[in-house]
Amino acid sequence: MVQSCVRHTKDGGSKIMVFIGLTQEQVKQLENEVVPKRARLQLIRLLRGSVSCDDTNLTIARTNNVLNICQHVLGRPTSIIEKDGNGDYFFVDIGWIRSEFECVFRRPDTAELIEILADLIQNAWLDCNEVNNILSSNGCEFCFTGHYMSEVSVEITPVESIEEEAEFEIQNIRTLLNRMDMALSSTDYPGVLHASASILETLAKDTLASPTILDQSLGAFFAKYRANSHLPAPVLDYIHAIYNRRGTEPLAGHGSVTPPTITETEAVVISEMTKAFLRIERKLSSVCINLSSSPRATP
Repeated sequence: MVQSCVRHTKDGGSKIMVFIGLTQEQVKQLENEVVPKRARLQLIRLLRGSVSCDDTNLTIARTNNVLNICQHVLGRPTSIIEKDGNGDYFFVDIGWIRSEFECVFRRPDTAELIEILADLIQNAWLDCNEVNNILSSNGCEFCFTGHYMSEVSVEITPVESIEEEAEFEIQNIRTLLNRMDMALSSTDYPGVLHASASILETLAKDTLASPTILDQSLGAFFAKYRANSHLPAPVLDYIHAIYNRRGTEPLAGHGSVTPPTITETEAVVISEMTKAFLRIERKLSSVCINLSSSPRATP
């Protein structure tokens, strides 16, 4: 269960349990969960519709309120805006707020994104069912329950409950990581190599977020991934080498009568490096977004 607290009404009447944050156990569970860029795009489109109205000043005020909710979760400065002598917001503030608003689902890691979504559902900016539909259609293994008049909770699907064959074009990375760990623990070292290559191919597809490459293997679009990835060249070379070796290592990519050559040491290194690359790519992506923003927020 998520952490929660009781909200009292001013007149001492009804009490409402509200979302207060993920537990440490849930954060750990979500360490390797990846929310695809496509899902983040659909979520920001949904949120745009929620804050928009016919009154420009009211739309900006709503946008700023939502932005500050998100900034709190990310530990970033909140924004305070003022009106000019005519009762309108300054154009420079409007531009900054709208630009920052577009990044609220791009910056956070998975755990932060979930807390932001929970806060927005709890505060009636997003509808729980609409959010869940987006998450489900993009292969995410978590969902929300509750609404602004009740406690919002997060439910995470255990890795062991995820179907072996995912229904989505890009399989969930947690599933593949679990498969890699199981292969390592059972001394199936070619299986580790196979799972690692699948994970890195999934990472590359999510980074590019292009529907034209969903049915392609990593080798077919690696040059494009190299041009768009935030990872340094030596890391990308290593990823390419893993992909190429999967195609030649006995039992890693194809059936073979030849014994595998991959060793336990190599399998352990591949497993740990794969997990590190996932975290680094996501972290560098967030850093690049942060560097592109203007420091107009008010502490």
